[in-house]
Amino acid sequence: CGQANLLFECTPSCHCGPQCPNRVVQKGTRYDLCIFRTRDGRGWGVKTLQSIRKKSFVMEYVGEVITSEEADRRGQLYDSKGVTYLFDLDYVEDEYTVDAGRFGNISHFVNHSCDPNLQVYNVFIDSLDTRLPRIALFSTRAIKAGEELTFDYQMKGSGDTSINESSEVNGPARKLYRMVCKCGSASCRGYMN
Repeated sequence: CGQANLLFECTPSCHCGPQCPNRVVQKGTRYDLCIFRTRDGRGWGVKTLQSIRKKSFVMEYVGEVITSEEADRRGQLYDSKGVTYLFDLDYVEDEYTVDAGRFGNISHFVNHSCDPNLQVYNVFIDSLDTRLPRIALFSTRAIKAGEELTFDYQMKGSGDTSINESSEVNGPARKLYRMVCKCGSASCRGYMN
């Protein structure tokens, strides 16, 4: 587990007002973004229609909050289709997952890259419940207009090629699978997990 990126924004109970610089994610996306069909077999993607400065909030990953048990069930279905929309909320515990498959926004179409231009942050605004952060994507560098937006999925075992490990999380041991990465970056790890 890597070090989590955390942000705590002002809440409605703060008296600082809407112009406070500590109210970023709650103001929503401020960039023109576009869904497009990739030409290299990765399906749909998202690109920016305007330049984005380094360390800027770009979008929030939203969807249906479900239990980890339901995520396991849906994950098997998504794996059989070769897609994934699940984002574990595992900053403290692996109790809840965001599923953008049925309900979500444009972030649902952001592809994985081993050399991403977006970084995931756990953001706390209305609730300080560490099991339920909001998921925000911030730029890691300056991004040019027309460039595809990506983040590192850092997936747990699921996908195409079996590996010789097993998982005993939530029940008996089961075989883990590796999902082949198609990002094409010079630093590609070959797998998304």
